[in-house]
Amino acid sequence: MRRSIATGALLLALGGCATSPLPVSEARPVPADKMYAFKSQGTKAPGRLTIVRDDGFVGAGCDAMFYIDGQRAAKIGPGQKASFVLPAGEVNLGAGLAESGLCSGAAIKTVAARIKPGKEVIYRINWDTQAFYLGPYVEYGR
Repeated sequence: MRRSIATGALLLALGGCATSPLPVSEARPVPADKMYAFKSQGTKAPGRLTIVRDDGFVGAGCDAMFYIDGQRAAKIGPGQKASFVLPAGEVNLGAGLAESGLCSGAAIKTVAARIKPGKEVIYRINWDTQAFYLGPYVEYGR
């Protein structure tokens, strides 16, 4: 019995130190009932904003609340993505914990982004054992 517990703890320690980057094409869409704002914008020359949340063990029990200019936009789970059509220009993006269960108390992280007409801008939410982060998405060659 002790050996089983020790093996399980070792596997968790080795495999769960950070979340895993996920290609945008592999992320699942956020369910419609978890999208709160910015569902469609009737604007000329809009751009697209996509937020991808990493997959993995760390933070898997907590949903991330995503904000656009201070307004709740989506609740994003591990391995999910949300896309928004927005007017071109500067926006402030924020991410915090969804404030449910054990998932509360972390400050909202905020970054500025520029939405360009006819272009897609992609940002990523990732976690490690210390905190979560919101920043530009970069897909590295494998």
